[in-house]
Amino acid sequence: MQLTDAIHSRISARGFLDNPVSEATVRQVIELARHSPSGSNMQPWQVHAVSGKQLQRVIEESLAFAEKHPIGSRKKEFQTPTENFIQPYKSRRFNVGMGLYDALGIDRKDKVRRNEQLLQNFYFFGAPVGLFFSIHRCLMPGQLGDLGIFMGNVMLAAREYDLHTCAQGFWQDVQPVLHDVLDIPEDYFIFNGMALGHIDPEHPANSLISGREDVDGFCQFAGFEQ
Repeated sequence: MQLTDAIHSRISARGFLDNPVSEATVRQVIELARHSPSGSNMQPWQVHAVSGKQLQRVIEESLAFAEKHPIGSRKKEFQTPTENFIQPYKSRRFNVGMGLYDALGIDRKDKVRRNEQLLQNFYFFGAPVGLFFSIHRCLMPGQLGDLGIFMGNVMLAAREYDLHTCAQGFWQDVQPVLHDVLDIPEDYFIFNGMALGHIDPEHPANSLISGREDVDGFCQFAGFEQ
């Protein structure tokens, strides 16, 4: 697959088929992504790829944890409170959320169904593989950008194998479970999860097309006329 095709075809899939993805394929995706650049070549990323019974354990124990500690009740590190967002970022976030609910036929005021959709994060939206990305705390916040680059390359590498992804900051809410179940040392910060699998083309959530700002809306060019 050409890089341009991978970029244009990548979406945040929120509905997956239950088709299995082999360890060999996941390894090939990570193999491609490991060539990502990083400051001073520190390569600050750690990845836990989970499937099968271990994935089910993550799901079950995370759900149990969330019953005692509801999603959003725990303070997240390195995440700006939504009330601090300014325009146009506030509107973009709102619009993509409403677009997803519209695609799913969920009324904006229907808190029950909205919460049910939120809980689909626990199940990786049906994907057979969950990826967790962590970074040693001594490298924060400076190398979080490097980790983001790596994650972006994982998403694009997945398209090479006809797979889709959905990054999930959601998992920061249940970090204690992940430290325990996946045996991740406490001095590593679990930054994100990611669903990985074969997209369900019939799932209504995947019909959402989120817009992008035109280049001239965020990029200034200078000196090229010289």
